[in-house]
Amino acid sequence: MLGRQKMHFAPRGWTPRLIESLGRLGINATPEDIFQPDGYCETYLETIGWPQLDSLDFTDAEGAEYVHDLNRALDDRLSGRFDLVYDGGTTEHVFDIAQSFRNVDQMLMDGGIFVSCVGSDGWFGHGFYQIGPDVPWRYWVASMGYNMLGCWTFDRAGRGAPRVIEDPTHRARGAEHRYETPQFIFYVVQKQPRDHAPSPVVQSHYV
Repeated sequence: MLGRQKMHFAPRGWTPRLIESLGRLGINATPEDIFQPDGYCETYLETIGWPQLDSLDFTDAEGAEYVHDLNRALDDRLSGRFDLVYDGGTTEHVFDIAQSFRNVDQMLMDGGIFVSCVGSDGWFGHGFYQIGPDVPWRYWVASMGYNMLGCWTFDRAGRGAPRVIEDPTHRARGAEHRYETPQFIFYVVQKQPRDHAPSPVVQSHYV
């Protein structure tokens, strides 16, 4: 996990909605199964069936197991160590975001999965970047050779159904879209064996 993620459920009614949603998925949970005293998310992820997670952060202030600045290349100690890397809102805060993605690729074993949920449209000033569809489709898929398992945007406040984001390549103006409310982009990609250098990254507008 990139950064140690917290549970942000301040608005009234969000906790019952989450418990109800989990129930529809066959997961019977109480607030104690979701929240932990320090506010972080490991209890929740364990409840929904995720494997044990370690965290990587640029300091140990929040209890991360690994300390590394994602602006810098990794050494070999974490190469191919993980079958899943979760980015719940970290990479957009890394100035050298391309290096952070190269680090994710290095940490994943073949067949490993990268899950990213970061700010997209409507997050001005939140991080260095707001992520659009060319990152998952043109970087992870077209350049790095990953398989796309799914890509969506969804409303920050949870209103409405997620919007499926298709490959913008060869579409007029890529996948430009104007949203009315702040959005997350959520995508899941899977690393494939690679016997050659990644292809140059070209935005869909210019392919």
